[in-house]
Amino acid sequence: MATHAQATVAVLQPPREAAASQPLELTLLYTDDDKQPLTIDLPKQLTVQLTNGDLPPAPLVLTRDAATPDRLRLAPGQYRRVRYSAPWPESARGTVKIDPVGFDVSPMLVTLNRGENQTQVVAAEKREAQAATPAQLASAAARVDTPPATVDTMLAGRFSTFDPIYFADGKNGDNLAKFQFSFKYRLHLPDDPRSRGFLDNLYFAYTQTSIWNLSAPSAPFRDTSYQPQVFYSVDDTGWKSPLFTRMGVAAGIGHESNGKSGDESRAINIAFVRPTWDFGDIASNHLTLSPKFYYYLSKSGNEDIADYRGYVDFLVKYGSPDGWQLATTLRKGTKHWYGSIDSNVTYPLAKLIGSAWGGYVFVSYFNGYGEDILDYNQRHHWIARIGYSIAR
Repeated sequence: MATHAQATVAVLQPPREAAASQPLELTLLYTDDDKQPLTIDLPKQLTVQLTNGDLPPAPLVLTRDAATPDRLRLAPGQYRRVRYSAPWPESARGTVKIDPVGFDVSPMLVTLNRGENQTQVVAAEKREAQAATPAQLASAAARVDTPPATVDTMLAGRFSTFDPIYFADGKNGDNLAKFQFSFKYRLHLPDDPRSRGFLDNLYFAYTQTSIWNLSAPSAPFRDTSYQPQVFYSVDDTGWKSPLFTRMGVAAGIGHESNGKSGDESRAINIAFVRPTWDFGDIASNHLTLSPKFYYYLSKSGNEDIADYRGYVDFLVKYGSPDGWQLATTLRKGTKHWYGSIDSNVTYPLAKLIGSAWGGYVFVSYFNGYGEDILDYNQRHHWIARIGYSIAR
């Protein structure tokens, strides 16, 4: 609810299911709670943010019905509904979150039906949601259709992706596929989503990276790296500067090992801090600089790893949340020219073959020392790979 020109205005909850062939419609309810008549100037457009799938939020402008005048005159206690609409974008699929801009209301969830029976299903839903009195309308505005609690819904607010998740294959000498999965879990949900408190932003993360030798007999895994971490992280510290758009920070402790024994055993424990700066419009093409500084707490089986890996992983990214992105991680060892470059380019499949598809085309290049922790002190042939990425 919000105050608009001394009239109360509410955004009514839309039906739970919508037909893609019909426009997205939102209704504003204007009520004169004053003792005097009111004249209200109505906006011609209403902007909402739409979020669904793995695509970032995108603005959508809804237009007021042509039959509605620019001004409303309300008598005391009178109410009027004003409808705004716009065609659904092609990228909208599945469960869509609708967040009206400029209104203090919770985002609304709508399931978008693109099936052959979409019109009949949605018509039945609309009949169920009909309201005729101000009390019913207010109830519709406040109603939230909450699904039964399941493990998935309970964990949804805590689990998210962390490092890129992908599978890619390439050959330069041996046929070495590489795949990685990674997630993070928020240990404590804050009362205030904007909180930057320590416990409110404490995460556990796990990343696993494997090199798979598909050209060798029986196609064994050459090495697998297991990387649990516990850290504090905020995407936006609130620090402002004309030099950058946003600054985030992460700091914690991490472990990396390959689970092997004897001469092939490798393990490190580190303490790290990672500032991240974004330059430009973060909703469009922009630059991200994110150096990860770390100190080795222990180096079991690889005491000289800093000679080849150094003390910094310098991540440089450029691209758009809904378009292509180039990400490069640079390492420089403390001796000679030891180090590595690990680059990847990703592009949304939805823009190549249709909005029903998720994930990204993934192309990568590695050159240098230590693509896996087993061979941290060995330089192999450069290798390029192509594959599929779920998260980047």
